[in-house]
Amino acid sequence: MSDLPSEGFLRGLRPDGLYTPPIKQHSLEKISLHNQYAGLFNRAVKNKWPQRAYLGLYSGAGRAQVDPTGEVVETTAMSVFRLPDLFTHYLFVDNDLRCIEALRSRIATLPWSPEVTLIPKSVEDAIPDIKKALPPYSPEKGLLSLCFIDPFSADLDFRVIRELGQTFKMDFLILLMSAVDIRQNFQRYLEDESDTRIARLLDDPAWRDEWASKGMRNKDLVFFILGKFDEAMTRLGYQASTPDESRPVRVHGKGVLLYHLVFYSKHPIAKKLFQAAKVVTDPQTRLKL
Repeated sequence: MSDLPSEGFLRGLRPDGLYTPPIKQHSLEKISLHNQYAGLFNRAVKNKWPQRAYLGLYSGAGRAQVDPTGEVVETTAMSVFRLPDLFTHYLFVDNDLRCIEALRSRIATLPWSPEVTLIPKSVEDAIPDIKKALPPYSPEKGLLSLCFIDPFSADLDFRVIRELGQTFKMDFLILLMSAVDIRQNFQRYLEDESDTRIARLLDDPAWRDEWASKGMRNKDLVFFILGKFDEAMTRLGYQASTPDESRPVRVHGKGVLLYHLVFYSKHPIAKKLFQAAKVVTDPQTRLKL
């Protein structure tokens, strides 16, 4: 583990013959921040919580090929097994059977046998399976979980977060499509009242009324989405998160915003750990080192 790059994942891998989907170069920043926070999380709680579960929703295949370089790298679903301090249980959900089968085969190559559950379903349909798979909580064996949600679009139903967040003591690191998808398709989402994508994401079927009543314009869109999502999370009892506490991810080498990585916990110390992970993995900070 000490030989891993600072990003916390293996790079320059040879093809292993298993399904290896493409990713863009900016995704490496996401993987790095995920790994840094997951490592700080486990280090901070391992002596207080005998059961620590990791959930990877939209997990992917565990490896990907970077476009345009062709480099094969480990993604979060495999790099999470290389942390200095490990989780006691792992659970991965993806509705692409190619990803699940490739991830299963890659996990089988690990030099130890983790407690793993793989669920080949949509995230929304997998909620009962997730609840069944997570270990039970008891005063003697507490359970603390970290859930990483990594969707390809804004088609994320807040019901998933609500049901898991209300059932378990769980922190969330979420890729929120604040620009890609939402900004690109916003006019269609705004005008087509039968389209519920934004309503389900923000847990607010009346979001269009608020947008209109405040006289908002397209330049306000990103902050509107971040603010509305934050309101939904605070209704669940999570600590509020301002836009500058999230991590914006942009096109590699350009200033074009793609999405935000947002973090939520009910414990203020966890927020401090996430801010520390942000500083360590900030590309601008690295350039100054």
